[in-house]
Amino acid sequence: MEKMLAAVFHKGDTQGGDIILEEVELPRITKSDHVLLEIKACGICGTDLKIMEGGHPANDNTILGHEFAGIVREVGESVQDLEIGDKVVADPNEKCGYCINCRRGLSSLCEYMATGTTFGIFQNGGFAKYCVVPRSVLFKLPENIDLTAAALVEPLSCAIHCHNLADVKEPDNVVVIGAGPMGLIIQSVISMHPIKRLICIEIDNWRGQKALELGADHLINPESQDVKSEITRITERGMADVIIDAVGISDTFEMATKIWAPGARLICFGQDYNAEAKIKPNDIVRYQRKIMGSYIGYPEDFLDAIELIVNKAIKVNKLITATIPLDEVLSSGFKIMKERKCVKIIALP
Repeated sequence: MEKMLAAVFHKGDTQGGDIILEEVELPRITKSDHVLLEIKACGICGTDLKIMEGGHPANDNTILGHEFAGIVREVGESVQDLEIGDKVVADPNEKCGYCINCRRGLSSLCEYMATGTTFGIFQNGGFAKYCVVPRSVLFKLPENIDLTAAALVEPLSCAIHCHNLADVKEPDNVVVIGAGPMGLIIQSVISMHPIKRLICIEIDNWRGQKALELGADHLINPESQDVKSEITRITERGMADVIIDAVGISDTFEMATKIWAPGARLICFGQDYNAEAKIKPNDIVRYQRKIMGSYIGYPEDFLDAIELIVNKAIKVNKLITATIPLDEVLSSGFKIMKERKCVKIIALP
């Protein structure tokens, strides 16, 4: 049986586990609606690190990598609209399409997906030469798109979804808390929108400077500056109309509730399953503020992400820090991620 190199997660005895580069069998199409992809690019996500460290669940003996794009190499007999050689990108979160949430237009909250269907976490993903997925998760790409850039479609769709929920308007003072990879991608999307000010709050100097490079008008370091005083000064006492918490810990949530303007929208994007925070409900009621969660993206967000990349409306060259061969995903890719001096690292199988 022919083999291929893959980055496979193996659970530990308690939580987390190891990601090991090993030879595995090539996947085969077993269902009529399945498609065999040759993976051309797969982004490394912070979730991959969390899986290894026990901060995010994943299935044992699963090929990781959920931000992938590739070329169609074989299709099942019921797939009629894709041809061999087509470029595609995957929405790794497989939805059912018929549960109550899907039918209400809330596909990111699909009940079937909640059971664990994500490719690259619960089903084999893109840190390999080939992957088999159902036709339903694939978006056909324009022929002129660069497939390395297309690996940004999934995280970019999440950022677009967050931006849309925030209902960003021209007179808004927008604050992004956290300039990690996703915080920076969200900021890149928001910076395309004409707004009053874009303010980044970040403790790491490299990430803070990257935020300024990607469009932030102001940078606040909470370790050396008083956040509330700085927001008051910068906004001329207007405070923050939109706050996106791209970190998701107790401290950042409570920070957000100290700087929000009347009528503000607070979007909780970053996730920490253990975070807890206190809030006064009357602060929401009296000033008609909104708190919303933003989780992954809708199909239309994928379409918008593809358009932004194809039309070169997003600064792809500034978002991709490095490309590496698959056999260096552990020794180089994960190492760079842990050093926190990167936006996206793309593995090329």
